[in-house]
Amino acid sequence: MAEKLTNENIARLLRQVSAAYTIKGINRFRIIAYDKASEAVEKSNIEVKDLWDEGRLSNLPGIGPTIAGHLDELFKTGRVKRFEKAFQDLPQGMFPLLDVPGIGPKSSYKLAKEFKLHDAGKAITGLLKAAQAGKIAKLDGFGEKSQADILDALKRFKKGQVKKRRMSLPYAGATADQMLIYLKKSPAVVEAVPLGSLRRGVSTIGDIDIGVATENPGAVLEWFTAYPKKSKIVETGPTGATILLETGQQIDIRVQSPVSFGAMFQYFTGSKEHNIRLREFALRKGFSLSEYGIKKTSKGHNTGIPGKYFNKKLNIYEFPTEEEFYHVLGLPWIPPEIRENSGEIEKAVKNRLPRLIELKDIKGEVHVHSDYNLKPSHDLGSSSLEDLLKTADGMGYEYLGISDHNPRLANHTEKDIELIMKGRKDKYEHILVSNKNVRVKLFIMLEVDILPDGKLALPERAFQYVDAVVVSVHSSFGMSKEKMTDRIIKGLSYPKAKILGHPTGRLIASREGYEVNWQKVFDFCKKYNKALEINSYPDRLDLPDVMVKRAIENGNKLVIDTDSHHKDQMRLIAYGVTVARRGWAEKSDILNTLPYNEFKSWLTA
Repeated sequence: MAEKLTNENIARLLRQVSAAYTIKGINRFRIIAYDKASEAVEKSNIEVKDLWDEGRLSNLPGIGPTIAGHLDELFKTGRVKRFEKAFQDLPQGMFPLLDVPGIGPKSSYKLAKEFKLHDAGKAITGLLKAAQAGKIAKLDGFGEKSQADILDALKRFKKGQVKKRRMSLPYAGATADQMLIYLKKSPAVVEAVPLGSLRRGVSTIGDIDIGVATENPGAVLEWFTAYPKKSKIVETGPTGATILLETGQQIDIRVQSPVSFGAMFQYFTGSKEHNIRLREFALRKGFSLSEYGIKKTSKGHNTGIPGKYFNKKLNIYEFPTEEEFYHVLGLPWIPPEIRENSGEIEKAVKNRLPRLIELKDIKGEVHVHSDYNLKPSHDLGSSSLEDLLKTADGMGYEYLGISDHNPRLANHTEKDIELIMKGRKDKYEHILVSNKNVRVKLFIMLEVDILPDGKLALPERAFQYVDAVVVSVHSSFGMSKEKMTDRIIKGLSYPKAKILGHPTGRLIASREGYEVNWQKVFDFCKKYNKALEINSYPDRLDLPDVMVKRAIENGNKLVIDTDSHHKDQMRLIAYGVTVARRGWAEKSDILNTLPYNEFKSWLTA
């Protein structure tokens, strides 16, 4: 396999195997297994290769022993003999067609075979020519409508609107918010809420799912499908509809009566793994669960559920809220961010769920960039210190740390840099004196590059002009695991190095994280009282939630920051809190929930 082994490429490979097995009539349970595995890899917030490196591939839900063995072979050799055998005798042009919206395995095979699309690199262009020439409509099972849909999908694909391009969490949230505002203008809408991976706060989102409570589903669906920003209606039915936006993103809506909305809200929030585990738990109590409510599984069984919930006509217990749904099962309400079948139900049974951190717990942050030009190694911020302090004050913060990038080493002597840092400190202190009405306390900090040899890109004498530093890797990402681990630990060894910024270095959908022995880094940070950052910036969300949970279990402390380069980006802290919640973080795990004096004691120790 020539492509880099990213989650996106691995998920695509598994989908291709599923498609090949579908065409060859292989056992349908094997096909389902590959589809589930593909979905699990695509949704994973940590690179699967990192899990494999650490011997934790089996920790990923949806990856069974057989597929784990094939992935082991893939990571070791770059190929999987079983997969290559599956692809034999199939036209290679069918596989790129699978990425085109609306073209499934059987259609891709039939089209590739009919039009002799044997070259994967030319398959899209070849099929586009066939569609434009009217040849698809002549095929058995297609017709004019199918040809028109395929032609439209191919044109979108050529423009870059690939199938189910996953959105960042903030982008998906903003898109959903626009739809929710629109939906709530309809008098028929009682309640409208996000569902699925968006509600659970997953770092990347495929389709946007929304649930609506209503007594008039027809009116809601008519209003939804009239959304001005849609490009087309994909499908509509009595309980839901799907539209495609002009941006190529898909929104699904589900409608249900308010009296049973709680069950639907829970069911379509997911995850699949959580719901399967919850159904198993309910079955042992004599209940069966569905999106409509709870039923008894045997006659004569005394449910203990209050009669007010029972719908005699439908023979089902209905629940208007999720809290009531979980409660009658003997469980406390489980926060959606941790519904991943990672032990939450077992904890709930024992009433030992974590009290997850909330946005209101944050007392400040310490990784924000200002527009002060200290001739930095990377980009400047675009907001003044005054504006940043006012924004922090408006957010109710007690403190703010300004961590501009360190001065560029090139073309500066150590003395030059020392003078730059002194001038910056003097300027900031002058601003503080001139803005006495601002209640926010300031930490004068710096984000400092960890150089490839582990040294920090700041002369020793310049450290006297900062309270503490955030240290980050910004170059030479391809180092070996051993060298990168040593590099990070050496950078963190400086006395004023208190926080490891965006620890894995990942950029969602564009760059995977670097290779690191994380257990060694976690242990070092714990021993020497260093913190790991949860970077809230949409392209990062780093540490990923899986790593957050692992760090917390290891006894590490974390800091949630935004890495803001403009005052408005400070509001992104909410997404860092979501990542922390998905990692089971409580208030006590996050250092910047501490009040000013306590946080200062840690930061400047």
